[in-house]
Amino acid sequence: MSLAQGVVRIGELEVAVPALALERVVSWPERLTAHPSPAPWLLGLFELSGRPLPLVDGHRLLGLPPPDTPRRVAVIHHGGGRFGLSVDGVVDVLRLAEELIDRLQGPAGRLLGRIHLDPGSGRLVHLLDLDALVALPDFELSSESPRDRRDRRELAGAGSGQERLYLLFECDGRRLCLDAAVVQELVDRPQLSPSEFASDCCRQEVELRGQRLPVLELCELLGLAGSAPRQRQQLLVLVAGEQGEYRVAFGFDRLLGMWRRDPAHCAPLLGFGLQQPELLRGIFTDQQGEAAVVIDHLALGRLQATLAYARIYRTDRNLLVEQRSQARRQPCLTFLAGLAFAVPLEQVAEVLPLPVHYLRLGQPDPRLLGMMEVRGQQITLICLRTLAGEQAVETRSSDQVIVVAGQHRRLGFVVERVEAIDTFTGLREDALARSWQPALEGGLAPALRAQSWVGVGAQGNSRQATLIDLSGLARRLEAGTRPPVTCPTAATHA
Repeated sequence: MSLAQGVVRIGELEVAVPALALERVVSWPERLTAHPSPAPWLLGLFELSGRPLPLVDGHRLLGLPPPDTPRRVAVIHHGGGRFGLSVDGVVDVLRLAEELIDRLQGPAGRLLGRIHLDPGSGRLVHLLDLDALVALPDFELSSESPRDRRDRRELAGAGSGQERLYLLFECDGRRLCLDAAVVQELVDRPQLSPSEFASDCCRQEVELRGQRLPVLELCELLGLAGSAPRQRQQLLVLVAGEQGEYRVAFGFDRLLGMWRRDPAHCAPLLGFGLQQPELLRGIFTDQQGEAAVVIDHLALGRLQATLAYARIYRTDRNLLVEQRSQARRQPCLTFLAGLAFAVPLEQVAEVLPLPVHYLRLGQPDPRLLGMMEVRGQQITLICLRTLAGEQAVETRSSDQVIVVAGQHRRLGFVVERVEAIDTFTGLREDALARSWQPALEGGLAPALRAQSWVGVGAQGNSRQATLIDLSGLARRLEAGTRPPVTCPTAATHA
């Protein structure tokens, strides 16, 4: 039996919470209300979707020093109620077999009495015992109401509630996607050279930070009819091997966006007629009927042809140690909206194409474009280029929508195009507080963008981008929302 766990970071610890209990992770509340509880780890009450929830200090609860960086709140449903747990960030989702979980000896009722140690990477994850947590003296839950149950169903969809962020891209005219969490790097407009070991599976190679990698032909490996050899515009870098000891690159043509999907909603493929059925997990389909083939990245990394080239290009560098050292680097999404921007990846809910048909509201303010529907939920569309001060911006069919969760609703920021998933280089602890923020209603001019520049990429090979806090911007826009106007029953005429 395997257990799906959502992994969050609290201080230097990676802490796993059952994925079914982890509803979502939201930004730090703007206001906390005091609570008379004597428990030192209870910070107070905060509002979420119009309901008060207790907020538990994860650092003090686990005996860790208080953080210097802004925190986030993991909303947890357990024992018939809900509460918030302060965390430093979201790491990923793991599926752990029972036999891979070790129990530490000690007194009963401990919060972190079970651990998982990955023998290959050395990664250590602590499992949080929610039953022991809610049994603590003075611990309180916000009782679940019928509205809470309805909201939870809407957030989780009709499946298991274990949504993952999937990278959607096009290769040789085919729409493909795979789990974005496993992509080590996206490389835009790479400098490729012919491979010394050329074949139909590998025609080119690339050098990334002093290491040569084979550039493999994805459609060829997947058993999908490819096209004539071409110069790839983008690369995605994945690990290969039983323990992820190799790195390989796959060329593709363009990034289409990101989908947040429950793996349980992946429609299976009939294996009949497929050359490599074990590499294709199934099909995801969006609201408009557009479908994409889901790649099994683990099977792809262990494929004989993949491993053959990975070993040819092997290096004496200890890649597992390097991956552990890079695990603390914060991933980001880079995009163009007039200029190059970067946003922490954890703020991104989805990246979708701007639909051809969406509800245009016809307002004089050009920053408000209209509304689009995403799985039954209405998303307000904001033109980020106009919000940043550009004039007479015309939307195009190639524009994309970055969906971000605010305090109560989701907003969609329309940009020219998403470029890559990368990591920040030496991100300051107070970077988000200093990030560039557009002025919404006049007042003081925003700080110069140069003051909000951050390095994106690797040391020695980084590029500049403007850091923007889209979650904070979404909350600012929400705060300016006016209450609905009540129409009088009878009109008055002058």
